Amino acid sequence: MSAVKWVSVLLSCFAQSASTHQKETQIAPDTGGLQTAATTTPAASPEHLEQLQTCREGITDPQARPADRRRWAELLLTYRTPQASELTIELLRRSRSPDVQLAVCSVLADHAPGNPNELIADFVPPLMDLLGAESQELRATAARALAEFPGIDVPAKLGALAARANASLPQRLAAIDALTPNVHRREVVAQLIGVLDVSDPRITDRAVTALESATIESFGNDPTAWRAWWVNQSAMDHEAWLDQQLRIYRDRYRATADELIRFQEDSRREQTALTGRIRNFQREVYRTVAEDQRDAKLVEWLNGQLSVVRWGAVSIIKTRMADEGKRPEGAVLTALLGLLKDPAAETRREVLQIVQNLNDDAVVKAVLEHLLTEHDPPTRHAVFRALGRLDGAQAIPALIREIESPESFLDCVKEAAFSLGNLAAKSESKDPLTRAVGPLEKRYRAVDPADASMRAALLAAMAGIGDLAFADEFLEALESDDATMLQPAIRGIVRLKDVSKVRRLRALMAHLDPLVRREAIDAVAQLGREEADVESLLTRLNPAIEANDPAREAAWQGFRNMMGQRTLRERIEAADRLRDVPMYQIKYLEQLADASPPANGDDGDREKVLERLTSVLDGQKRFAEAAVRLRQLYDLRVSRSAGEALSTGLRLLRVALRNADGGIAALVKELVLLSPDEVTRTRIVDAITEYLDQKEPPPSNEQLRILLSDLRSVRHEDVGGGWSALIERLAARVDAANQGATQRSSESPG
Repeated sequence: MSAVKWVSVLLSCFAQSASTHQKETQIAPDTGGLQTAATTTPAASPEHLEQLQTCREGITDPQARPADRRRWAELLLTYRTPQASELTIELLRRSRSPDVQLAVCSVLADHAPGNPNELIADFVPPLMDLLGAESQELRATAARALAEFPGIDVPAKLGALAARANASLPQRLAAIDALTPNVHRREVVAQLIGVLDVSDPRITDRAVTALESATIESFGNDPTAWRAWWVNQSAMDHEAWLDQQLRIYRDRYRATADELIRFQEDSRREQTALTGRIRNFQREVYRTVAEDQRDAKLVEWLNGQLSVVRWGAVSIIKTRMADEGKRPEGAVLTALLGLLKDPAAETRREVLQIVQNLNDDAVVKAVLEHLLTEHDPPTRHAVFRALGRLDGAQAIPALIREIESPESFLDCVKEAAFSLGNLAAKSESKDPLTRAVGPLEKRYRAVDPADASMRAALLAAMAGIGDLAFADEFLEALESDDATMLQPAIRGIVRLKDVSKVRRLRALMAHLDPLVRREAIDAVAQLGREEADVESLLTRLNPAIEANDPAREAAWQGFRNMMGQRTLRERIEAADRLRDVPMYQIKYLEQLADASPPANGDDGDREKVLERLTSVLDGQKRFAEAAVRLRQLYDLRVSRSAGEALSTGLRLLRVALRNADGGIAALVKELVLLSPDEVTRTRIVDAITEYLDQKEPPPSNEQLRILLSDLRSVRHEDVGGGWSALIERLAARVDAANQGATQRSSESPG
């Protein structure tokens, strides 16, 4: 499609959706169409709060490298929650930490074009403040971030700041810099025209420089001429303005391309700017197109003659996959795969990055066909990576050919080997893989032993295939101390089920590399049979010994699987071996208790499990969970043995009191009915008295008040004389607490 036709279609879409777009930009008139943080922040889960705290520590770590600080900032902005927004604002306001502010600002600026819903109005005030920062880099980065905010509110604030006489000169210039990237928007041009009234030539010169990007004419530093120009421009309708702007950008793009050799560096910057602007136009158009016409619009752009338009369409597809989980299909997928023939290698690699996540035979076929004509090394590397992730067994012969060809680029051989290992491990048929044995052995023997990365890649392919012919290679590599070699070697030993190397695998569970430890733990769990294997897994459960979470989880799953092969009695007794790690001991006992039927046992076995579980929960002061399990244990015993049930019920009473979740009166009545004698009544009163007298922590006044209200529903004659004294004592404590609160209130100032 010609450039002229593309422009006309683009303008037509704008015209058709003008009213809809106007409504969208008026959704939040107080914020210029931006999201705002909720006035009432919903409670976040403990896990999310822990994630945010980790981000905070990573960003504010004074020893962090800029790249690491930025990585943590990127992670923070992926959490689109009120708490994450509040933390972002807090970090932007850390006036004593310009490195922190710079990291957050740069991520906002770089990620906002593809993630506009990451921008909320509450980010604007701290970013505006940063326009006056001492650091020029920080000012420039804050300006870049502000330039990404949609709507009219932010440009108005920036224009007012640029014209404010009492603001610092760097801050005013930075405000103009924040307006400059959006001179295609008329509300931005209006603000820049207003700045021309300022008497300071340093301000007006910067504004004129920005304005010249919006027109093919130049009026120099003549405010009168610029205002006259603006009178004509502001009288245009929206379609005419966009038509003019698009023609300006298109012509400049072509002119820059014609002078590429002479002005290479300048053209690169101009091309980047224009690409970003046209991409923004495409996104704006895409949002205004009806839902049932969006795929057709993407196909039109993907088949367009301008590479910048094709690239913009690819960017939209990536955003849809990331934000909406919407995968390209049908005509869109066909057009996307057609870009594997795009002249730009960068575009081809971008397409491969997208389609490698699509488990589709048509995609595998298209990628394999493209491999026959692809000669760019980085792009071939991307092809092999994509084939490994697409799970298509038909790719195996192509991967083998790449590995055995002496003319292949080494990086491509490595990637082909890794992909072959992935496909081999998932393949149900071993027939296509037998062809790989010889080429892998030959290539492995030809590799310089010092080239550990290549040998590791070939070992990964061997491990995926798991042929006995590779046994010597696995055994040799298993004695290495190189982490890259050890990981595939361990997987190979597991595939061969070589139990003779379990002792070596146990030793590798303490390797410095956490990935090696995890592989070794998995291997011991699958191959180990001895008590030493169980003990080695138990050791890796201790956080003080194994700091890596995935490795600990692997040890936990391995321990469970090994215990699952033993008798029920042995499984129950094995819980004692977890006493040094109560978290896992509780999980283990809970799984035994919840099995249906209970771990293939009877109610007696279930009682043993519950008895141990409730003791551990009580010892860990997890009273709510202990109360639930004690109720299960009580229900099991109540129909069989009144004595055991009463003992369990009294334990339940003590735990329920500390859980402070109510229902104490009902439990008291239940226990009195179970054993209506004086001894039981006395034990009930003693249990409640013990709770009232506890020091760490003492019951709160509110807990005592609720308990008193609850216990008053129990008839005194049902529980005996000691009950009346208990209620009187409890009532006196509540009255004293109320009087103390009243007195403190009367004595407080005001």
